[in-house]
Amino acid sequence: MSPDEEQLKKLLNQSAPVTDEDKALQQVLRKSTNTTAIKDVGSLFVGWFWVLLLGFGASAYSAKRRFDLRQKQKQKQKQIITNKK
Repeated sequence: MSPDEEQLKKLLNQSAPVTDEDKALQQVLRKSTNTTAIKDVGSLFVGWFWVLLLGFGASAYSAKRRFDLRQKQKQKQKQIITNKK
């Protein structure tokens, strides 16, 4: 018999370490609950951030459009005044 076979037989004869399955399950559930809670709170803040960012962007866009419209109106008025002279 080779040394590898002897070592494998010894490993097979050894008993598996005793684990408390309930304790392990509770630990896994606790970790998954914490991870889920962190993801939920994080996604809430990211969602609010996007809402604010999009709100500011839309507000800036509409302000820019109003500014451009006023500038065009002023240019048209200047052209009308200069054409009358």
